[in-house]
Amino acid sequence: MGKVTVTLYMEEEDKEALQQLADAEERSLSQMAVLILKKAIKKAQNEGQILSDQGKDK
Repeated sequence: MGKVTVTLYMEEEDKEALQQLADAEERSLSQMAVLILKKAIKKAQNEGQILSDQGKDK
């Protein structure tokens, strides 16, 4: 499965905080956002809130 573009709107101060976090971990803003989202998805799967994507390559 290939990568897709996702656009989101957020408050400027949240974007700035995300950028600071990305800088601290030497990641791009996009990489940091993906990492946070993947962690949230994994947590939701583990808690049964959403279906697991078992069988897909990770």
